[in-house]
Amino acid sequence: MKRRARLVWRSRRGMRELDLLLQRFLERGLETLSGTEQDSFERLLDYPDQDILEWLSGRARAPDAGLEDIVRAIRAASG
Repeated sequence: MKRRARLVWRSRRGMRELDLLLQRFLERGLETLSGTEQDSFERLLDYPDQDILEWLSGRARAPDAGLEDIVRAIRAASG
């Protein structure tokens, strides 16, 4: 529960668009993520908002496969 609360808190970003995408993902999929996927999501949150938004919009690729996987999951949850 502690990790979930931390991920929810860290998902509150400075960009409204990003907040909406991440909150929707958390509502729809956080409980189903494996530990590895949660690790990737947590790493994603270490990046600047603009980078994350670029990846989620498809304008750029995340720097590694683990981040790409979580980006795809976030996109799927928002669609």
